[in-house]
Amino acid sequence: MMLSKLPYQPVRDGIFAFVKYRIHLSIVFALLLYGNNVKLNVNVNYPLLFAFLLWHFSLFLFDRIYDRKIDKLSQPDEYVKDQYAQKLYILVVIMMLGSLFFFLYTKKPIIYWMYLLPITFLYPLNIYKTYRVKSIFLIKNLYSAVFIYVIPIYIHSLLLSDALPNYINLLSLGIYVLIGEIFWDIRDITADRAHNTYTIPNTFGTNFTKVFLFVLMLTDIWIKNYQISSSAYIYMLLLIIVNEKSDRLIFHVPPLLALVNFLL
Repeated sequence: MMLSKLPYQPVRDGIFAFVKYRIHLSIVFALLLYGNNVKLNVNVNYPLLFAFLLWHFSLFLFDRIYDRKIDKLSQPDEYVKDQYAQKLYILVVIMMLGSLFFFLYTKKPIIYWMYLLPITFLYPLNIYKTYRVKSIFLIKNLYSAVFIYVIPIYIHSLLLSDALPNYINLLSLGIYVLIGEIFWDIRDITADRAHNTYTIPNTFGTNFTKVFLFVLMLTDIWIKNYQISSSAYIYMLLLIIVNEKSDRLIFHVPPLLALVNFLL
């Protein structure tokens, strides 16, 4: 029995070493940015892409470092160790400076980058005593969907072209990111409750959460004229099988589904 698990464990450890820094999320975001160029039928503006990409990676890396003690409870395989925190904070600063450099190189209005700057740090920080965005019921999910994905992609569209962005695609992206965020909360039910973070799963239960996510998927199907994507089919399967004790790796599938849903 133990021998059969040995070949899988190094692969599993390698995946967790990759996802603990949310590198996969930034790869997904990079592909969203690239896909945005394709959808708008303009040449890829690589300096602008790198400016947004470095900002996005900095945001999630800062969140991972700052929340490492909380993540240790809910994500024992992928939390950031204390001995790496200081060096990673320095890396966040370097990447934000790199993001600024690339953005200035594009000669686009700096006001757009200045808008992105506070979003980098507002997500995990305390805004009043022990209260923070991530602790507010549903707001943390909407924050991620709207401020970390939809609005940056919208700004990216404005900076690339005078043509109006496809609002249906942006809304669909927001819905799928929201689904993924709430889906992740199923994994963190116990940890969130221990840290006074109120989510749909730890407030109303897993079954209610699954029904709510299914309604969001139906909403996405409706706004897209009843076109059912492969992402929707996979999500439906995940909703049937997932629970708080499910393998941690399952919870890293949703970002890929959001990417597929946006690009197609």
